Parts: sequence; structure tokens; C-alpha cells
Amino acid sequence: MDLPVGNSRKFAHELMAKLDGLKRIDSSNARKYSTDYLFGDARGQMFGVLECEDADGNVVVLMAFSCQYNGEWLVDGWVPPIFDVDTFHELTQPVYKQINELGLQIKQDPKNKRLITERAELSRNLMKEIHGLYILTNFNGEKRPLVEVFAAKAVPAGTGDCCAPKLLNHAALNGLKPLGLSEFYWGKESKSRKRQHGEFYPACKEKCQPILGFMLKGAESVGDEKPPAPFHATSISILYSDSSIVVVNKPSGLLSVPGKGPENQDCVVARIKELFPDSPDHPEVHRLDMDTSGVMVLARTKEAHRELSRQFHDRETEKMYTAILDGELVAESGTIELPFRLDIENRPVQIYDPVHGKMGLTFWKTLSIENGQTRVEFIPITGRTHQLRVHAASEKGLGVPIVGDRLYGSGTAPGQLKLHASVLCFAHPETGEKRTFTSKPSF
Repeated sequence: MDLPVGNSRKFAHELMAKLDGLKRIDSSNARKYSTDYLFGDARGQMFGVLECEDADGNVVVLMAFSCQYNGEWLVDGWVPPIFDVDTFHELTQPVYKQINELGLQIKQDPKNKRLITERAELSRNLMKEIHGLYILTNFNGEKRPLVEVFAAKAVPAGTGDCCAPKLLNHAALNGLKPLGLSEFYWGKESKSRKRQHGEFYPACKEKCQPILGFMLKGAESVGDEKPPAPFHATSISILYSDSSIVVVNKPSGLLSVPGKGPENQDCVVARIKELFPDSPDHPEVHRLDMDTSGVMVLARTKEAHRELSRQFHDRETEKMYTAILDGELVAESGTIELPFRLDIENRPVQIYDPVHGKMGLTFWKTLSIENGQTRVEFIPITGRTHQLRVHAASEKGLGVPIVGDRLYGSGTAPGQLKLHASVLCFAHPETGEKRTFTSKPSF
């Protein structure tokens, strides 16, 4: 059983914006709650948002971080772990002390098998006792020890500490009905590179899936195979609309079109289809990368779609982007002509290829330089995938990545991708009138 996404993605993006803006996970000034921790040696971790409904029909949003945050199990505003923290410390602290003392002895005598065996046995027994502290609760009010719920003989370390179990257990204990769940990774990419900053991921198969079946029993919304509901209109800014077109200001972090899997169905197209049900099944005529924000036009009729698509194909539209580069440029302006293609072994990354790549053409101009970063204006003539990001980062281009670029950047400047579609100009598909739409970047 899986929980639908529902509208939880909206609240997850709001949480992302809060983390990015406050640079901390709570309202205090304690250094241990700073998000700098996530971009250091410890690397990032998973965060989760559970959309719930209380007995009166009010929406309640719960938040959780996986495991501990910088050594802390309890942080105001976040759901607690499944076990009692005081009991956990009473159980673990004396044994941790013994394990550490044995570790020092082993360091002095690394070939002492007796010490190594003793330490290993202490660790195994402690883990069993820790797992015994986890009592899972489902939405039928049933309670069961983790070790009984988990199907495998050995319970993996960290089981029950992920966001989904913590959120569902807290909701069940407090009489809340779960509506939608979203989990995302925040911080420096994981050592395995399987977790990337700002990306959404489903519940892990090894630790969460074996116990979610029990935890979701009694949740009325579970088992709904319909696609997740799109966000409401209030979560996307409409710049202009008439009977032929709709122009939106796409936020960073939102897909332009549906992706693979039910968790990636929320997008600009889904939201527009909710607002304008009579629009074409595929109203998009161009796309912006998920991490890119700014002006985007969609068609409300098949005739408008056909004409706008022609304009984009024939390069009759005019586009201008604003970006901040993670370094200083020497030149004031120039032209980038760079062929590149998809790296089929590392999708969706694009790579320079003078033989098989398709040529991309971009005009650029420096607007200002401040604090070692350069604000630039990009005018793309072609519309290749990741064109501006590749042209900025490649040594064959500007050689300076866009700030926040998780694919082509250095990782030294985390946060939202600083790339914004500021201007879009095209001929209205019905009247032929030249229309220009603008949007100021948030950075």
C-alpha cells in the first residue's frame, strides 16, 4: 500500500522555500538547527510532509526529518520519533560508553579477536533492544512492535526513523486522517549520488515498504489509484489569460509537464487543466526546466496550440532570461555557439559533443557583479534542453555555472537555481498582435 501525493507537494515546496530563506529548521538562533549542517560533511537528509485532515475537516500539515537532526531527536515544530527519547537515552548511553571503550582498546590491539567479538556482540544486542522501543500504531488503533511487523528476520538499522513512518505514526496517535505524503532530499548530495538536493523520492523499499502496509491500515484514502490531485490555482501565478492562451509565472521546483510515476504528476499542465478543463490535453507549447522559474505560455484551444507551436519551432518568439553565475566574468557580452547532446549514461545531463551534438546559440550580457557573483542576461536563439545551464557551466562556454545548479554547478552555492525566464514575446495566435510578458526574478 502507498499513500497518494495529494496536495502535499504544495506544502513541501513551501517548506523548501522556508528552509532556503531562513537557513534553519526552527525559529531559534541555535547554531545546531542551521541548514549549513546539511551542506557540510554530514551531507543532506530526507524531509517529509504529510497532509492530514482532523475530525472537523480542517487541513493539518505535519513535518518530519529523517533520523536525527545534527544529533537532536526533538525539534519544535517537527514530529517526534516513534520511541520515547528519554528511554532511548537511558538504554543507549551506558552501552555506547562500553562500545567506545572497547574501540579504544581495539585501536591499541587491532588483532585482538576477543575484543572485536565482544564489541560486535554488544552492538548487535543494543540494536535489538533499540528496535524493541518502536511500537507502531496504525489508523485502526492497532499497536504492534516493529520487530513483529517487519517481515525480514533482521531489521535494518534505521528502520522506523525515516520520515514516512514518523509522520504516519504521529497522525495515527492524534486521530488525523492522512491525505497525501511527499518526501524530498535537502542538502549536499549523498555519497552514493542517489539523493540530490531538492528532489522528491518515494519511501525506501528496504526499511519503509515492509512496515507501511501495517501502518496504513484504517486510512480511508489509502489504495486510491487515481493520479494525485493537482495543486489549487492559488499556488500558481496567472499573468494573463483569455479564450486562446494563458500565461503563467512558473515557480522553481515545479515540473512543466507530467513526469514518470504518480508522484511526478503535479506540474504546470496539470494545474492549468484544473483551472481550464476545456483546454487541450497537452496545452504546453514550450517548457522550462523544473528548477527554472519564470514566464510560460500555454494554449487553451487546438488552433492556438498549433499556431504557438509553429512560432516556437520557427524561432519567431523572443525570450530573455536572468541568471546569477557563481563567479565573476571578465567580458561584458558575447555569443556562445556550443554543440551538445544528452549523456545517455547519465540522464538528464547534457554534454559537449562537437561531432554528434546539436548546436545551441545564446547571446549574453553582464548586468552587474557583486560579492563574487555575476548577474547576466541570456537571450537564447535556439531552445535546446538545458541550453543556458550548459552554455554557462561548460569550459567551452562561459566556464561559470549558474548559482544553485545541481547538475552542472560545483555544489558550493546550494539553494534555488538562479535562472529565471524574465521576458517572453510572441504574436497572439488569434489576433496576430505582438504581446510581451515580463516577470521579475525573486533573486
